Amino acid sequence: MAGEKRIVVIGVGNLLLGDEGAGIHAVNELKKDSFPANVEIVDGGTAGIDLLYWLEDADYAIIIDCLEAGEEPGAIFRIPAEEIAFNSSGQIISLHDLNLQEVFYAADKLGKLPPTVIYGIQPGEIAFSEQLSPAVNEALPSLVRLIKKEIDQTTNFFIK
Repeated sequence: MAGEKRIVVIGVGNLLLGDEGAGIHAVNELKKDSFPANVEIVDGGTAGIDLLYWLEDADYAIIIDCLEAGEEPGAIFRIPAEEIAFNSSGQIISLHDLNLQEVFYAADKLGKLPPTVIYGIQPGEIAFSEQLSPAVNEALPSLVRLIKKEIDQTTNFFIK
């Protein structure tokens, strides 16, 4: 595997707060499939700044999170990390936005931010629950398909 580009997929969130756990639900679905050895699927939980550990050795990163963008619950977004790391407009907010912004900013300043995209999903309900809201649960398979497609495209890009 020497020389292979490392792709890391990190789901973040809290499984005890309903849709806030969408990123973790997504990685749990992804873990049911097999991927090439250079693809690592990670449950990042509520890791915050500890996400630097997974980003620093990656050649490409995909982060899955719950994003508040004022859209319909279950809406899916694909956003380059720079738009969250250096965006002060407040239009799209990760529910742990301060942590993600800090992680991306710190990784960039340390020269350890690989090309990174965030797949976010608009929450329907954030409350004490281990279940996703109906809208987010219905959108979860589409989110997982989009991430698999991103992994495939990235893997194919690195092979060329």
